Amino acid sequence: MAAPIDGDAAVMSAFVQKDPEAARELYDRFASRIYGLGLILLRNKADAEDLVQDSFVKILRNGSAFDPVRGSLETWILLNARGLSIDRLRRRTNEARKLAAQPAVSEASTEPGPEWHAEVGDLLRRASGAMAHLTQRQRSVLELTYLGQRTTRETAEILGIPPGTVKSRASSAIAVLQKAFPPEDDDAA
Repeated sequence: MAAPIDGDAAVMSAFVQKDPEAARELYDRFASRIYGLGLILLRNKADAEDLVQDSFVKILRNGSAFDPVRGSLETWILLNARGLSIDRLRRRTNEARKLAAQPAVSEASTEPGPEWHAEVGDLLRRASGAMAHLTQRQRSVLELTYLGQRTTRETAEILGIPPGTVKSRASSAIAVLQKAFPPEDDDAA
């Protein structure tokens, strides 16, 4: 094992030259501090571990920027780690915003299922059967007013009858249809 390197500038110089002893010394001195900083800022063990790795990669790449005149090695390394933590938090925030802005996608189909098709089919059969019990005059009034979405006056003009007759035929036709579709009892469900 080589002798320890004296002085922060010498350690950084050796680290930039990829000296394993310098890397070991820096790791031993600062890895636990960076990890602790990551736990406090990021609140996640995996992210704190990634911060240690990312910090040493950044220190290796930018090690020549260390100037012992401007501050201590400890301050410089921890400020680099803090900057990486802040970048990671910003990425998290941006990702959360992007996810929140995306419309929620349900995996459930919006297409009607077989139960709906069965209910609609049953309803159509019952409606056709009920319409068959109406007189031709009642059926004509309902078809024009409800299915054709015509007003009472328009229906009266088309059929050539007074508006009051349109209303009475519609009323009697609805009474026949109501018998075919009794109200559902909520207690029976």
